[in-house]
Amino acid sequence: MAKPWEGSLDSKSPGRPSVLRSGELSSLAMPATGAMLQPTVAWSKVDVLTAYQRLTGEIQMRVRLRETMNDPEPFFHLRNVSAEPLLPGAVPLNGVPEGLFSKAHIGGIRTVEPEPPPPDQLEVTRRYAMYQAANFMVAGAAEFPKALEPKMHAEVLLKNPFFPLVDVTVTIIGIAGKTWTQPVIWVNRDHMLALYLG
Repeated sequence: MAKPWEGSLDSKSPGRPSVLRSGELSSLAMPATGAMLQPTVAWSKVDVLTAYQRLTGEIQMRVRLRETMNDPEPFFHLRNVSAEPLLPGAVPLNGVPEGLFSKAHIGGIRTVEPEPPPPDQLEVTRRYAMYQAANFMVAGAAEFPKALEPKMHAEVLLKNPFFPLVDVTVTIIGIAGKTWTQPVIWVNRDHMLALYLG
């Protein structure tokens, strides 16, 4: 009689265990395991705001921009980087193959092509929001789950290092005419001087 850790014997194939012995791996199980260990990685074009440049490039994302910017990794890579100077002395760039950026010094970021809503998205309500940093301002709206009490709104927004504002106008402070609109921007909580909710 087979021991429990050796598996039971298959009546159609005497002497062959129908269950794997302890420590054995099935070759049929390996491809699925390997696929699970390697997350899907995609490159998405982004628009990035720093203290003195507006950059475009392609960011490597494992899931969505929300998870990429709010994970504990302090840096992120961009490829095909171009930069428009916002302040005198800032250097324009065009098609630089690769760049490494510190999340701590990014004021805001968005994907150029809007991301589809997350599968777990709840019904939301909007509030006017104005975010002020030292060198730029964002006016637009913040979205919250309808069931969330208004007194919790600020706490929920500031829970992660980067949070989204939608249907925004971005204004660079101190430079006439440097303003633009965009559907969304993920702003850096640590650059915030003030956040107003209407």
